Amino acid sequence: MKLPLKNIGSFIEQYTTDIISEQQMTSWLKIVYEEGLTHEETDQVVKAMLDSGETFDFSYLGKFVADKHSTGGIGDKVSLVVGPLMAAVGLIIPMIAGRSLGHTGGTLDKLQSIPGYRDNLSMGEFKNTVETVGIVMSGQTKEVCPADQKMYDLRDKTGTVDSIPLICGSIMSKKLAEGIQGLVMDVKVGNGAFMKTLEEATILGSELKRIGKQFGVHVKIVHSDMSQPLGFEAGLWNEVTEALASLRGEGPDDLKQVALELGSSLLLQSGNAGSVDEAMEIQTQLISNGKAMEKFVEMVAAQGGDISVIENPKNYPAPAFEAEVNSNQDGFVSSMEMVGVGNLVNKLTIRRKNNKRLLEPTGGIRFLRKIGDDVSNGKSLAVCFGSNEDEVIGTAEELKSLIKISEERVDPPPLFY
Repeated sequence: MKLPLKNIGSFIEQYTTDIISEQQMTSWLKIVYEEGLTHEETDQVVKAMLDSGETFDFSYLGKFVADKHSTGGIGDKVSLVVGPLMAAVGLIIPMIAGRSLGHTGGTLDKLQSIPGYRDNLSMGEFKNTVETVGIVMSGQTKEVCPADQKMYDLRDKTGTVDSIPLICGSIMSKKLAEGIQGLVMDVKVGNGAFMKTLEEATILGSELKRIGKQFGVHVKIVHSDMSQPLGFEAGLWNEVTEALASLRGEGPDDLKQVALELGSSLLLQSGNAGSVDEAMEIQTQLISNGKAMEKFVEMVAAQGGDISVIENPKNYPAPAFEAEVNSNQDGFVSSMEMVGVGNLVNKLTIRRKNNKRLLEPTGGIRFLRKIGDDVSNGKSLAVCFGSNEDEVIGTAEELKSLIKISEERVDPPPLFY
């Protein structure tokens, strides 16, 4: 069912309004997945999704409106660091974030681990939070890109997630609906990314940049690594705590580098910095003086979250069960099978009951060794934790087979490509 260019918009509109069946849309998604779309057809998908709902306009605030997006990964909590940093500078960050998709984690799931945090704001609440705080991190309202929301769920169910035209349509329609002027895109590369090779990632990045130009938004592409977790924590609340550590000037070096690199791109786009060095210095200063953390706390409070656990993460309930993943040989970590790792993280953090999606906020994995690190027989490589003892123990056993050990040291992958 290859659609003529002029019919794509009406087909998507009819699916959104239940005239076209899920079965018909599935057939079309599979054809797009297998055959792709032209530039013009992809633009029609973006426009149809954008036109299916309402859009925001924050130009009256007189500040640069921007956002950051990642194509997804494991341990990727960068939005929780970059967003508050940019808002602390004075940029407007109206972030429509997503949930886990496939084997990757989702920003909204991490934020929902904060007690009371509301990620389902109405358009009015979304707009008011942006006006008062300068940043919001919420899900799609039912008014914004409803076509994307409906197709997003179906893509996840039908195995058509990693299609470049569909990825572009989903990402860019939501970002354009935010009313942004600038966007930095972290297009991940590696066996844990949707784009496994730099060549694939470059194709996707070029298409996202092209669409941005077509719709009047400046898009900067960064390619960062996803052949191992970013940072040491992968899960829900444990990722929030690692992001908080980074906002305090602590936290893992790789997370810090990716966050500052993406933030620098936005500061250059907005004119708040004239060079990368200046952009790095601005961000470092906002972390040092606590302004970035203050903005995160302000956002959480505005969206109903309990700031006591943000200010003192030790107040948060500890996981009920833990299980270590121990090496059975001496050597060096040589690789990780990251799709499997991501699926295990999701197994510990997301479950479905009575057709409802439930989160296990204390579930996750802490990685103690990463690629290139030395390991000893009997020593711990990682720790799995969560609320179900059998599941935690079983996950630890599975994870052991996904972390490969070699006799000779392997250089860690580059952080940026």
